[in-house]
Amino acid sequence: MNRNRFKVGAISAVIGVLSTLLVGLTASPAPAATKECNTAVISTGGPVTPSGRYLYLPAHYLGEGANFSCWMAYGTRNSGVRALQAAINHCYNHISNLVPDGIYGDATKAAVRAVQTQHRIHVDGEYGYETYSAMLLPAYRIVDNKFSGNCV
Repeated sequence: MNRNRFKVGAISAVIGVLSTLLVGLTASPAPAATKECNTAVISTGGPVTPSGRYLYLPAHYLGEGANFSCWMAYGTRNSGVRALQAAINHCYNHISNLVPDGIYGDATKAAVRAVQTQHRIHVDGEYGYETYSAMLLPAYRIVDNKFSGNCV
């Protein structure tokens, strides 16, 4: 009788583990940075940034709204890379002076790794939501589209 109880308990445990694994495999994935970045322009105005400024930053932008869960890595070529390079140049000028050419090459990867190291987040040299969330981004003046001197 005890042996049967043990078998039932063991089978129940195995079924529990398997069902947990299967649920993990079939459940919809957590939001991830899967779409490639382009750029978004976001007006600012609030306690952190003065009005009359905007942020030009990497985002997956389709005209209806910006999604900041985007991703860029070595080999990416687009306006999102150019915005990232400008942000690093303005807000992390002690790290690197990147040529804002829109090409995610060795220098951009090294600069992103340095930003990730500085913010103590996962260091992989790729730009995704975690890097976006930690990074300072430059604010530009709406009047003349020049860097305002503020990073937020």
